[in-house]
Amino acid sequence: MGTYRVIDTSSGPTKTYMGIVFRRTARVKKQVSLFQWVWLTVIEIIVGSELIESIVTTGSVQPHSNIIKEDSGKYGAELHLNLHIPAGFVMNALRRHLLQVLYYKFHWQYLILDQVGETHIDDNVCTINCTRTRFRAQKNLFYQFIALRRVYDFSWLIFNLLVDLIVYFVTNSVEWALLSAIAIEGFRRLLRV
Repeated sequence: MGTYRVIDTSSGPTKTYMGIVFRRTARVKKQVSLFQWVWLTVIEIIVGSELIESIVTTGSVQPHSNIIKEDSGKYGAELHLNLHIPAGFVMNALRRHLLQVLYYKFHWQYLILDQVGETHIDDNVCTINCTRTRFRAQKNLFYQFIALRRVYDFSWLIFNLLVDLIVYFVTNSVEWALLSAIAIEGFRRLLRV
């Protein structure tokens, strides 16, 4: 008997995540300006992998016994947005921006974080107060994390290559270009502290 070819004609995730990370949906366009979206995307690319690891961790924890609901098996622990952000020097420095990333990108754009309870919107000071609102990760959407992480890594690669090319054309030195590549990679790893 020969080797059989494996087939699967069911549909799977085939959409590109570059567009999802970099372009706002119509729903999000009403909430976030283009400038703010670009800024949130830069922050997301810088520390998005850390946020994903935190959401996977909190998503694997069962909700506390006093807030278990019928559908709790489909979700992780219900936490305030601040508790979805891991501690660390860079994460703490960017915390107020990361709250925006979690709310507008992971909740509104990717639909990974599900809101439990209502937020308090104050139009006078243009704030959305999530202090009394918890968010839980939808486990059935965790497959998106691989694609999101690839977008983050690819973005860093493009940034690194652009800087290396600029350094090479300015200095005409491969050594300086390699040194810049090492420095950028070191900086990227330092951001995880």
